[in-house]
Amino acid sequence: MHDFDILVIGNETEGCLAAVAAAQTGSRVGLLVSPNAMLGGLLTEDGLAFVDRDARHLKAPVQSPEDGIFSQFLTQAGVSLVALQAKRGAAELESMLRSAGVEILREHWKGVTLQDRRLRSVELERDSLIAKAFIDATPDADLAEAAGMRFSDGFTDYGLNKRLGISPLPVVRGVTPATIMATCQALGQDPQLEALRQRMFGARAFLDLEQGEDYLLIGPPHLGLAFQRWRETQGLGNPAYQFEADGFNVAVIGPDITSWNGLIYFSEDAATLLRLSREGADDFFRSEAQHFERFLREELGWKNAFVELPSGIYVRQTRHALDTRRRLTLRDLATEVPARSVGTFCYYPDFRGFRAVAVPGPITAHVNIDAGIARFISNLGIASRAAGYTPFAHSVCRLVQYNVTLGAALGVAACLSPDDLAAADVETIKSLLAERGHLANDPDGFDRNLLMMNALQADPVLCLEDAATSIS
Repeated sequence: MHDFDILVIGNETEGCLAAVAAAQTGSRVGLLVSPNAMLGGLLTEDGLAFVDRDARHLKAPVQSPEDGIFSQFLTQAGVSLVALQAKRGAAELESMLRSAGVEILREHWKGVTLQDRRLRSVELERDSLIAKAFIDATPDADLAEAAGMRFSDGFTDYGLNKRLGISPLPVVRGVTPATIMATCQALGQDPQLEALRQRMFGARAFLDLEQGEDYLLIGPPHLGLAFQRWRETQGLGNPAYQFEADGFNVAVIGPDITSWNGLIYFSEDAATLLRLSREGADDFFRSEAQHFERFLREELGWKNAFVELPSGIYVRQTRHALDTRRRLTLRDLATEVPARSVGTFCYYPDFRGFRAVAVPGPITAHVNIDAGIARFISNLGIASRAAGYTPFAHSVCRLVQYNVTLGAALGVAACLSPDDLAAADVETIKSLLAERGHLANDPDGFDRNLLMMNALQADPVLCLEDAATSIS
């Protein structure tokens, strides 16, 4: 039987860095991950090499102390701007954990023990892990579910059977960034693809083509439309996974090695999304990677293209916890300056696959610690996309950097007040994070938030969001 001050469950980046923040505050911390899991989760084994960072600070992480502990990790992992190499990212997370004194345990868990509205232990096959406080950093809040917390999924809060898209994240070898840019420029001049873009997307605005130090932004959707057209000519498709063309974020991780985020598929089945999130890519997505390789070679003429698919898959949205102390709405993020804020994060609301209005810029959002503290289990925190967010707030709050900030704050809160995370003083939490350079807290852009909300008010669906917080 192992005994810890704090036990973190899950291999995601937000869990690893929450454990580091807690251990550096003086607690004995354990991190429980599956035996074969790669530290970093979505950013490593699932293949999201193009890291979504705070929109105010697209500069080298080492020059961006406003990004807190996340920028420390990216700096140590050798990230120039946004491109993360999976193996190096996992190695640096392990190094940070070891240096902080976190004990990494690689075992499966099967259940939890509760006592007097508190989690007492996590049960393994032949042992128990006892702790004073627990942080659930699994993507879908599996520990919280085992402890009896309730959830909603997708956009069902609004009476809509919709979820955000799913993306395999293929690595393409044998094609240089210059070739990719030249092909995309040519596709943009194809009159048939441009007509298809106008027919499918109307007046929707897209980002331009852009090449940076370690990335390509393929904003125009013409390459995606070309793949869609090719798939149709090949008779490909699966009613369980509908493909939709869009732009691509491409991380440059070698002279002719790139990682692609932008193949978007949709499933309306909540159980399917949870399965993909937990088990990784299935046979359909492995086949789609092979189809994508054929498309690149046969349709685009990239004869040397070779496509590899990581074992995981990018599932943007599964479910949202209902039983947290605060369930954040998009309105909360854009209009409130809450007393329970433990940092900030700035990003564009991303309703990918959901036909909401375009917004004119990013939202500077507070990270409210109460969104990650269980309402009925006093010593449990959640640091993941499944924390207490409404579906629209999820558009910003699902991102890794947001939840890294939340997780670091929860780690310190668990040190200060393990019996009741909500009793920890927020200003003390921020002070302790700031001492180590872990605090992400930049108020720049709050004056822009009103413009964002005015734009969003034009969407009739947003009026449904307030009702979501009344679900109990």
